[in-house]
Amino acid sequence: MSEITWLLTSPRIPAGLLTVEAWDALQDAEAVAAFFESPTVEAVRDAGIDVELVEDAAEFIETGGVWIVGEEGDEELREALAEYVAGGEVELEVVYGSWDPPGARLLDLVEAVARLHAEEDGCPWHKEQTHESLGPYLLEESYEVLDAISGGDPDELREELGDLLFQPLLHASLAEDFDIDDVAGDLVEKIIRRHPHVWGDADPDDLYQHWNEAKAAEKPHRDHPADGVSRQLPSLSLAAKVIERFHDQGEPLELPEFPADIKLEADEVGDFLLAAVAAARAAGVDPELALRKSITERAGLERLDPLGHVAEDIER
Repeated sequence: MSEITWLLTSPRIPAGLLTVEAWDALQDAEAVAAFFESPTVEAVRDAGIDVELVEDAAEFIETGGVWIVGEEGDEELREALAEYVAGGEVELEVVYGSWDPPGARLLDLVEAVARLHAEEDGCPWHKEQTHESLGPYLLEESYEVLDAISGGDPDELREELGDLLFQPLLHASLAEDFDIDDVAGDLVEKIIRRHPHVWGDADPDDLYQHWNEAKAAEKPHRDHPADGVSRQLPSLSLAAKVIERFHDQGEPLELPEFPADIKLEADEVGDFLLAAVAAARAAGVDPELALRKSITERAGLERLDPLGHVAEDIER
C-alpha cells in the first residue's frame, strides 16, 4: 500500500508560507510531484526539495509521496485516488499547507476589476466609464439591496450585495490619486478611531458620544450642524437626517408645530405620511420639492454645497 499526502495550498497566500506540517511532509517525502509549474512548486524547489512534474500520475500513485495540488484542484486525480483508497490500495492524508483567510476572495474581485480596465484587452465599456457615468448605477444597486432585504430572500441579498460591492471597486480602479488599498486603509483607521470601546478601554455605554467626538475631531472645519449630510438624499431622508444632526449638536431645529389632537402610533406613521403626500398632490404641490424647500430654509442648507459641505465662497 502506498502512502500519499495530498497537499492543498491557497493561491491567494504568498507561495512558501506553508504550515509546519506541510514543510515536514515535504522534507520527509521520498517523492514530491505535481502536474504543472506553480508558485508553490517554485517555492518548494527554492527550499532545496526536488519536485517532479508529471503528465501521468500512475507511477506516483504506485510509489507514493507528496502531491502538490494545482490551482484547479486536480479533480480527476482526486477522484482516482478516492477509488484507490476505497479499494485499500492507497493510504491518503490531506494536509493543508495554507488556506484562504476570511475575505480572501476580495483579492479575486480586485484582480477581476483590474482585468476589466486593462489597457490592451480589457472591457471597452468599462474603460469608457467615469465616476460621473457610474454614479447612477451606485444608487440603483443600493436600492436593489434594500429591495432584497425587504424581500427576505438570502440568495437575492447575497447577489445584490455583490453588485453593490462591485461599484466601489470600479470607482477605485478609475481613480488616479488613490486605489482600493487606500480606500480600505482609510476605512480601517476610521473604524478603529470611532470605536475606542472595542480597540481601547473606553466605556461602551458612551459609544454614541465616542462616535460623535471622533467625527468632530476628523472634521474640525465643519461649523454647520448638517455639514456632511448629502444634498442628494431624497427629501424625507434629508429632513430626518438634518433634524437628527441638529439634535445631536444640542441645537434642536425650530420645526412646525404638530397638531396637538393627533396622536400617532408607530404603525400609523406610514399612513399619515401617505395622507400628507395625497394632500400635497390635491393642492397641486410636489411633496418632494415642498419638503426639500422647507427643510432647506429652516436648517439654512443653502449654505451647503451639493455634498453637504459649507460652501467656500460663503465661508470667505
